[in-house]
Amino acid sequence: MDTHPPRPGDLNDLERRLAAWRPSAAGLDADAMLFAAGRASARRGRLVWPAVSACAALLAAALGVWLAAERAERLALAQQIRHQAPAPAPPSAPAAGEPQTAEAPAPDSYLAISRALEQDPDAWATKTPAKAGPPPGPPPPVPHILRAWRPGEWIEP
Repeated sequence: MDTHPPRPGDLNDLERRLAAWRPSAAGLDADAMLFAAGRASARRGRLVWPAVSACAALLAAALGVWLAAERAERLALAQQIRHQAPAPAPPSAPAAGEPQTAEAPAPDSYLAISRALEQDPDAWATKTPAKAGPPPGPPPPVPHILRAWRPGEWIEP
C-alpha cells in the first residue's frame, strides 16, 4: 500500500470518490470473519485428508506384508542351502594328452605362503628361498623441481 497520500490534483473524479470512502467499523467483527473463513476452507477438502491417510495406511500394510514374505523366503533359502552344502569335489587328474591348465604358484606368492602357513606356521620362512641377485642400484633421478616464481624473474623449468 502506498504510504504517501496522493496529492489532490493528481486524482481524477472517480479516484477522489473512492479515496473518500471509509469502511464502517460498526458491523465488522474480525474474530467472526476469521472463524467463518476457517470453516469455509475446511468444508472444501472434507474427504481429501481421510483418503490420503487411508492410502498411506494401505501402502504401509502392503509393504509390511511384502517384506515379511521376502524375509521368510530368504530364511527358508538360507536354511535349505545350509542343509544341502555339497562337499568339495576332489581335484581330478588331467586326462592323457590333455594339457595341464593350472600352474604351480611361485614360492614367494601369497597363495604358496598361505598354504605353507596352514600346514606348518613356524617353518614357512625357512622354506622360501632367498632371491639371489645383484643389489638394487641407486634410485632413478628425481625430475627437476619447480621453484616458486618471484616478481622480476623467470620461472625455472
